[in-house]
Amino acid sequence: MIEKIVSLEELGSLLEVFPGDLVFLRGDLGAGKTAFVKAMAKKLSVGEDVKSPTYVYYRKYGSFLYHFDLYRVEDYETFVNIGGEEILDRSWNVSFVEWPDVISDRYSPTVSVEIEKSEDPSKRIFRIFRHKRPDET
Repeated sequence: MIEKIVSLEELGSLLEVFPGDLVFLRGDLGAGKTAFVKAMAKKLSVGEDVKSPTYVYYRKYGSFLYHFDLYRVEDYETFVNIGGEEILDRSWNVSFVEWPDVISDRYSPTVSVEIEKSEDPSKRIFRIFRHKRPDET
């Protein structure tokens, strides 16, 4: 586990991601989940402006990065109907999932990120857990 307090500008330095990574993001509204994905997209040289996918369920950046916001997804069937299952089953994608509870019975993250606000409004507390990937022994 990594636990750090960092400024929003330092977010990209917190994590290395690899093809097939599934990153579950947990934190209150406004904690910085989308800011974290934005920093990771910049680090991965995706080159697009990352926006919250709250009302569209997910957004795709570049050819492999997906950012899901499942806050409004009520059940797994809805997740399947929006194409989520097909996206997560592709081993070359990197997917970040905010509010992952609706899929947590069927998918295990390779990385879990917990984000909390700190006393300094320009910084956040991050707890990052790297889990074994399905292909690791």
